Amino acid sequence: MAQRREPGVLVLAQELSSSIEKHVEDREYSPTYLISEIGGKLSRVLIAGVLDQIENRGSEDDPFYTARVIDPNGDYYYLQAGQYNPEGAAALSKLEIGVPVLCVGKVRARTPEDSERTYVSVQPESIRAVTMNEVNHWAVRACDALMLRIKATKTFDDEEEFGKLKLNDREIDGIKLSKDFYQNIALENYQALLYNCLTRLAGGEIESPEGDFTGEFEPAGENVEETKAVETPKEDKPKEEIQTEKVTDNKKSDDNEAKTLALIRKMDEGDGIYYDDLGIAISMEGIDGPMLDEILDSLTDQGLIYQPRFNHYKEA
Repeated sequence: MAQRREPGVLVLAQELSSSIEKHVEDREYSPTYLISEIGGKLSRVLIAGVLDQIENRGSEDDPFYTARVIDPNGDYYYLQAGQYNPEGAAALSKLEIGVPVLCVGKVRARTPEDSERTYVSVQPESIRAVTMNEVNHWAVRACDALMLRIKATKTFDDEEEFGKLKLNDREIDGIKLSKDFYQNIALENYQALLYNCLTRLAGGEIESPEGDFTGEFEPAGENVEETKAVETPKEDKPKEEIQTEKVTDNKKSDDNEAKTLALIRKMDEGDGIYYDDLGIAISMEGIDGPMLDEILDSLTDQGLIYQPRFNHYKEA
């Protein structure tokens, strides 16, 4: 059975840098996960921001690049790439300071023997220059993911409310592990992070929110007169309407396949498109990892694409 690659989890720098607990599952080929305080189960991450520093601390023949990326909230990711990660090192070497970037990479945590501090870094598997609009789009999605983990942490002991969040198995496992690892979580720090990041994205000034901020806003106006919703009797939808909905869903699926195929054709420089690069690019079209997997399977079944080598896709 083929091994599925770990998904690239969207995570802001502050949550990532506070993730110090490691977890390895009792199964073959399990990666080492970092578990965040609010339940992020992190092995591979999708991060974004502005490249702030880059330095080759090795040599021309044996390079070892370190870099720093500032996320949209003003916090730092630290990147490292050397001889064991030649593709990441090569990609970093081509970038210039000050450019916005999107990066997929594996997380690493190191605690020196003479220190109690844990240093968290990302080993880039792929990293490329993008526009600030793409970084901001990523940031909104990262805030959505953060908001979900905040809600899950708050409602964990309330089975009914927790169930309403409709988390997948990975997300539920991450929340359970965080509860085991971290006894005292300052949830207000992550509520403030969410508030600050969304405020910056909206172009506003940072002020302390009143009470706990979870990403849910009160309706505008204090004296708006409440109106009761008028209940209308439920009616079965006409067959014609159901057929129209099916056609619409099929059209959306065809459109997404066409977008993906066009992107593969556009980005292919000869030996196919690396899965992660394709995932970063297609995410700007609102297509996430699981949806992309379905699309790639469908295009493969139709004979429209193939894999010239592992995890690379090319138009047939």
